[in-house]
Amino acid sequence: MSGDVKGGTDYALLKRHYDNYDYVQLSFAGPFANIQQAYVVGTMAYLADTTLPTTKLGWAIYTPIAPLPLVYQLAGLTQGPAFEAKDILFYASQACTLSFDSPTKVTVAIPATTFMRFHTRSFVIYATQAGGTLDIWIEG
Repeated sequence: MSGDVKGGTDYALLKRHYDNYDYVQLSFAGPFANIQQAYVVGTMAYLADTTLPTTKLGWAIYTPIAPLPLVYQLAGLTQGPAFEAKDILFYASQACTLSFDSPTKVTVAIPATTFMRFHTRSFVIYATQAGGTLDIWIEG
């Protein structure tokens, strides 16, 4: 609708798709239970195709705040390629809490066996769970 303008946003022209996508499943089993984990958006997409930062728009080098993601710790890295998430879908097998871009920002609770979607701009996700897995689908 050409007349659908609310609060200065022309919804007819609003972008409804994104160039980059990513998926990760964080495990909080065993020694990882109740330990805050970080995930830099785009890490798994980059590991699957290292040409993405040169072939797709929106990629940048990002340095997350501690705790560093487990993948970074294993590889001895402090930064890596990332893209900004704009649409994130979570599924928690057990109740968990998460925050965006900083481990000290306000936390959001996701109940067990629940999908939750966020439309936020973020480069890194910090999550804590008492066992189970957290599935994350990301577009940006």
